[in-house]
Amino acid sequence: MNISGNWSRCTSCHIGYGWEDANFNFNDKTRIDCLVCHDTTGKYKKAPPGAGYPAKGVDLVKVAQSVGRPSRATCGGACHFRGGGGDGVKHASLSGKMLKPSRECDVHMAVDVKGMDFKCQDCHKTRNHLIAGRAITTPVSEGDISCEYCHTDKPHVGGTNLLVYHLNRHTKHVACQTCHIPLYAKCKPTKLYWDWSTAGKKMKGKKDKYGKPTYKKKKGHMKWGMAVKPTYKWYNGTVKHMLLGEKINENGITEINTPQGSIDDPASRIYPFKVFGGKQISDAVNKYLLPPKLWKGYWKHWDWNKAAADGAKAAGIPYSGKYEFVETVTHWAVTHGVYPKEQALSCAHCHPTLTKEPYCGRCHQERKDIDFKALAFKGIDFGQMAKKLDDAKAYVGKTDFIDFKALGYEGDPIEVGGRFGVLRFGRTEK
Repeated sequence: MNISGNWSRCTSCHIGYGWEDANFNFNDKTRIDCLVCHDTTGKYKKAPPGAGYPAKGVDLVKVAQSVGRPSRATCGGACHFRGGGGDGVKHASLSGKMLKPSRECDVHMAVDVKGMDFKCQDCHKTRNHLIAGRAITTPVSEGDISCEYCHTDKPHVGGTNLLVYHLNRHTKHVACQTCHIPLYAKCKPTKLYWDWSTAGKKMKGKKDKYGKPTYKKKKGHMKWGMAVKPTYKWYNGTVKHMLLGEKINENGITEINTPQGSIDDPASRIYPFKVFGGKQISDAVNKYLLPPKLWKGYWKHWDWNKAAADGAKAAGIPYSGKYEFVETVTHWAVTHGVYPKEQALSCAHCHPTLTKEPYCGRCHQERKDIDFKALAFKGIDFGQMAKKLDDAKAYVGKTDFIDFKALGYEGDPIEVGGRFGVLRFGRTEK
């Protein structure tokens, strides 16, 4: 469980009591009223310390007379685009840009001529107010979502086309998002690192090249990024979550949530993740993370020890009286921000072997009517992308997008073999 003490700001959507109430339950739906999702005026607001009550000044009669179906504005603009207390902070590619995105930002939600103009509920199917989908940062799920539900497990079409054949074989081992979201946060910066230990200091904050703050007294130092390459991991759909009171990793970085899976697990596929690093407050004696009281707490008196004591008391866990800050990471799924299909990763982006002679001829007989090299390099052109997005320059000419050794392979699977089965030439099947 991510207990950075940031929950009080989440009450703008999830309407909990924050740390003012020891009975706070983040997943208690009784504190999410109908208007949170069904307001169409854009004027319905919650008071963060108000225990779920509307903010002062809201015209409740007007709002109640203007209800309608949920929209991107209610799902995203009011809540999910602002996870972490700001636009585009925590999610890899969810931000205010998704209110009216271009095709380059997200091919499904795009509102331009070639876009599909999907609404959130087109994928997040809802029945009896149970909304399918989940963020892997929280152990809550009201229904599964998968690309295959629309595209099937053989999404690439083209009959007997050689490339289509191999791409469809990949879907057993590689998630759609891995190839179709080569970079995340390409339309708006996302926060990559958050150091709470420096909060409360009197120092002048600066802005980075994206115009984002690198320091705020309330939050400490932070780092932002755009056009970021995901971290790839085996994932079988289950996640290990750190619970309140669970011991930190004293010998390294504490993982708040850990996607489960391995190269030997047939249910696992390679998925892309945003790894969000930071420093959080921890009990120096009991060795577990603390939920400091921020709202009407630290942000008022700037005393970490008092904030830790008040937060621990509200959460019902002991506090030794001594605190320290420890390194943590949280994994966020890279799911939104799908590129147009022409801009998926090419075969050669992941398989360096295909940049060498004789390309696909290692397994296939050379044919004059097939340009194997063109097939191997068919995909996103980072050079063209870099003309609009400077950060993409780092990926021009790269052919090792995925670190296969980090995933448990001995090297490029084309050369050393894949996970299961044996080909007639003696190599393990991909």
